[in-house]
Amino acid sequence: MADDLRALLRSLSPLLAEGKYFIGTFSEAQMMGLANYLPHIICIFREQEGLTVVFEEKAREPLSIYTEKKIQGPFALITFKQETSLLDVGITAEFSAALSRAKIPANVFAGYHHDHVLVPYESREAALTSLKKLQK
Repeated sequence: MADDLRALLRSLSPLLAEGKYFIGTFSEAQMMGLANYLPHIICIFREQEGLTVVFEEKAREPLSIYTEKKIQGPFALITFKQETSLLDVGITAEFSAALSRAKIPANVFAGYHHDHVLVPYESREAALTSLKKLQK
């Protein structure tokens, strides 16, 4: 492992967000309805099939009227405190591998400043422990 990757892993500082999170898919035609819940939306990703939205539990029931698909969750959200870049080679592979070794499914997504991971809510503590081991 390269020294710069090792140093980045040591500085990641994974933080477990409070609460439960959910993921759903919505048509682009529902964008205005979704906008009413923007304070509770963590991420919107545009895919060919529609908008994938990650949101807080508080918005689950009201957002369910905007989708025909089943909303999935609950999940826990882990955010890495250390800023990362899309140019950091191997970082996603390392924390995905750590969760895989612990048999914890994960959905990884990156914002401009930080990487984020959704894990099953019941696995949140085990996931956090696995990710903190990368800092050693």
